[in-house]
Amino acid sequence: MSRLRIGEMLVQLGRIDPRQLQAALAHQRQWGGRLGGAIVSLGFLGEPAVLDALGQQLGVPFVEIGDRVIPPKVLAIVPRKLAQSRRVLPLEINADGRRGVLVVALGDPADLGVIDELAFVTGLRVQPALASEQDLDRALQRHLGIPPPPRAPSGFGARTDAIDLGPSFDNE
Repeated sequence: MSRLRIGEMLVQLGRIDPRQLQAALAHQRQWGGRLGGAIVSLGFLGEPAVLDALGQQLGVPFVEIGDRVIPPKVLAIVPRKLAQSRRVLPLEINADGRRGVLVVALGDPADLGVIDELAFVTGLRVQPALASEQDLDRALQRHLGIPPPPRAPSGFGARTDAIDLGPSFDNE
């Protein structure tokens, strides 16, 4: 069974119309990146709406970490080095029979390697939750003192064929 693509899903949900989807696909072809990023860049939807739909598509909840307070005992479950290298943040532990469930926020909840690694290291079942990269970076900085990773430029600034014409061509 094939999964419904995110653009088609957003159209079916009535969040964007087919013309907006075509414009976002053209933007993606021109500038690269993910379709959801193109939809947000063009102003058709906000990032939370796109991530919520993406979470539905992947079968995981979308979480906004924001100013949520995470207990130190939960933070201590995942080694700091692992949280930094994999860009994950433990959010809560839920009791579930003999083995607890660790809810973890990550930018790519479909990364089974990271989920398996977390389960192995913690000894808990792991329930992934989708979080925006920026929200996750802020939360990792606030809770664990982990700085955000350097991000590659996107859009026009990322083009390798762009030519800087210098100040003489700026608006005068």
